[in-house]
Amino acid sequence: MPYELPDDLDRFEYVIQAINAESPAFTAHVGDAKSGGSPCSDEFMDRMWESFSKFDHPLVYTPGDNEWTDCHREAAGGMDPLERLDALRERFFAGSSTLGGGSSLELMVQSDDPEWARFVENRLWIVDEVVFGTLHLVGSGNNNQDEIPGAVTEFRERDAANEEWLSNLFELAMDRKAPGVCLFIHANPFSNSGEAGWKPGFIRFLTQLRELVVAYGETVLLVHGDSHVFRMDKPLKRVGSNRDNIENFTRLEVFGSRNMHAVRVDVFPRSAPVFRISEVLVEENFR
Repeated sequence: MPYELPDDLDRFEYVIQAINAESPAFTAHVGDAKSGGSPCSDEFMDRMWESFSKFDHPLVYTPGDNEWTDCHREAAGGMDPLERLDALRERFFAGSSTLGGGSSLELMVQSDDPEWARFVENRLWIVDEVVFGTLHLVGSGNNNQDEIPGAVTEFRERDAANEEWLSNLFELAMDRKAPGVCLFIHANPFSNSGEAGWKPGFIRFLTQLRELVVAYGETVLLVHGDSHVFRMDKPLKRVGSNRDNIENFTRLEVFGSRNMHAVRVDVFPRSAPVFRISEVLVEENFR
């Protein structure tokens, strides 16, 4: 969100106001700040920056496919996705601080390691003993698209960076004996048919995530957008099973598209459940 432009810009203002009224420690936007059929222009990025500046507390952002992966579409301007990715990185990830117009948090950034210098968008921070992090996984199959020049190479390089960052994140959580881990990505990597339906662009991530969640043993929350369905469930199963849930893992998909609301996550590091989730419904007649 906002999705349908320009109609949703005013609606997004109400969402921001509702979030600001909650006075959160920080807010996360998990991508798709426009639809896949609207232009991937610099003017769009300007509007996005202006909206983000209206959050009066730290804002963390991880990109969606509509901001860059799908920009080759004619309706999106027929632009080069890799050039748009570079522009996003330059505009929204220039420093190690959070976005937003108020206070900020300093974040650990993967690009501090020269081996991963391009991956400025993968970030990590700690609040109330809980480890939080972003990983750059997007819809449209995570850009694992043979028909688009350069896409598969980009996917493989970013997938390797995500593998390293996820490993580091869980290593930090285990070293610190953190009571919980919360991950923010854009894509919905799961399938209604379980592991058999995992898309190739997400297989490595989900396999690694499963191994780390089991080894860690404490609470893990994965927050994503992409498929526009608000839900909280346990779609990660143990190896060889479509029924045996990994109980310390929860998936939260946030509101999106025409359902423009927010989700509040309260964190209780010294009690169970560590993450307690509630809806923040925006009171506005949009029809």
